[in-house]
Order: sequence, then structure tokens, then C-alpha cells
Amino acid sequence: MSLNLTLLGTGTPTPLIQRAGSSYLVTINDEALLFDCGPGCVRRLIGKGVAPARITSLFLTHLHYDHCVDYGYLVLNRWDQGAGKIPELDVYGPENTRQMTDALFGERGAFNPDLTARTQHPTSHFIYEQRGGILPRTRPTPIATEVAAGSEIKRDNWNLKVAEVIHVQPYLTCLAYRLNTSSQSIVFGGDTTPVDSLTQLAKGADVLLHMCHFFNGANNDARLTDYCSGHLDAARTAQEAEVKTLVLVHISEQLDQPGTRERVLYEAGKIFNGTIIFGEDLLDIPINPIEPSSSIEKNG
Repeated sequence: MSLNLTLLGTGTPTPLIQRAGSSYLVTINDEALLFDCGPGCVRRLIGKGVAPARITSLFLTHLHYDHCVDYGYLVLNRWDQGAGKIPELDVYGPENTRQMTDALFGERGAFNPDLTARTQHPTSHFIYEQRGGILPRTRPTPIATEVAAGSEIKRDNWNLKVAEVIHVQPYLTCLAYRLNTSSQSIVFGGDTTPVDSLTQLAKGADVLLHMCHFFNGANNDARLTDYCSGHLDAARTAQEAEVKTLVLVHISEQLDQPGTRERVLYEAGKIFNGTIIFGEDLLDIPINPIEPSSSIEKNG
């Protein structure tokens, strides 16, 4: 079985050229799973050579815009370019995911004028047929399923478990996901403060993607530290969960500076014994631990 993980967007709500909003691509054989779809996600997909029409399932950790604002673009582009030849997108997310889906694509949704034109105007019919579509053209209807702590999704090649983490409750429910194949596992921690539910979800995982929004100790205001994670928080969770590789994501501009990132890795490495990767957009993440070469071991 082929399992691959790519960081599409590793940033925060702050707009940065080098960092799109939170979004991560997993391919399992012919399936393409997307975890979150923040601003710039679709462009990053295209930059990776993956057409939006290839995405089979989308998982949303929570409904902050930096994790879901490209939902509309993803669905519309996938539907338009798919020309009726691909199945509807499976979407999983916390409560209000169905409401957001209807507000975007429903009969009274934000994109209703666009969808009405594309399904009824002769020019759109012509383009649709040129792409191989067969009239009549129907609207996109993503299959939105709301999940919560304890939910489990099973497919032939993988299963997914859900836990709730702490971020901005009670206003938004925030989730973490563990994706398991027959031999490997990836945990998407979402946005969270250190919390036992994530530690338990991540137990023994091959890879943990963890929020790293600030430098621990630089700001001790509880309004930040009680609801988000810094570099030492991520390292402690990874160590307690005994994961093999920790990937730092949700990188703020505070951390994205020469010298600072090296300090982040050094200090986190004093806590966590495994591999630590400072996330970058379009970076392919090895699922198995990075082992030193024999020459390094001899010279070490």
C-alpha cells in the first residue's frame, strides 16, 4: 500500500506568500484525502500537480476560516472540471459543517447565482459538453457528514478516529483526526492547547502534525496559552504520546525567522526524542522515522 503525506499549507490567518492556510494532502493508493482547506489550498494542490478533481474526501478540524475558506473553491473547481464524471465530494467536519455546505451551495446559498448560470446557460452547456459532460447538468451536492469525539470512519484501505481538542469552544467545536492504514498512522492535531484527548489519540502514531503557533515563554497570557500550543507544548505531547515523528505546523511569523526556527527545533529536541520537522508548504513528509546513515553513525 502506498501512503504519502504532503504539507500544502502550514500557516496561520496572517497572509504570507510562503505559507498558505492549514491544509494537508494524504494519498493512499488511488485515493486523495484532504485535511483542512485553508486559504491557498487549491493553488498549493495545483502546484503539487494534483487536480482538485482527484480529491475524494475532505476532513475539517474546525470552521475557522484559515482552515476552511477554500472549501467553496475546492468544491466548485472539482465539480466544474469533473464535468459530471466524478462522484460527489465526501466531507466530514464538526457541527455546523452541513449548515456551511448549504449556505455555500444550496438553492439560496452564496454561489446559487453562479450555479444557476452554469447549469442553465447555453455557453456553460457547450463548455460542459466539450469537457465530456452529458446534459442536463446538475449542481454540486457535497455529502457533508458531521462527526464528533468518538466517531470512526472505515474504508477498505483505512480507518479514521476522531477526538475533540480544546481551542475556541463553545463557539466552534475543534477536532483532531487519526488516520490508520494496516501498518501506519498519521494524526492531525488541529488547533489546540495541550490536552490529554490528543495525547491519547496520538499514542504510538508514526506522524503527529501539531500546532506550533508561538514560542513558549515569549507570551504567558492565558488567553493565548490556554487555547493554543507553542513549540514546547507540541514536543511534550509528542513525547508523552510516543510518536515517531513530530511535524510543527500552523507556523506564525514570530517563529518564521532565521535563528528562531533553529532555536525552536533545538529546544523541542531536548524534550522529544524522535524526529522533528519544521513544516514548510509543499513538503513531503516521510511516514517512517528518519534514520541516520551508516556513515554518520560511524563518524558520530
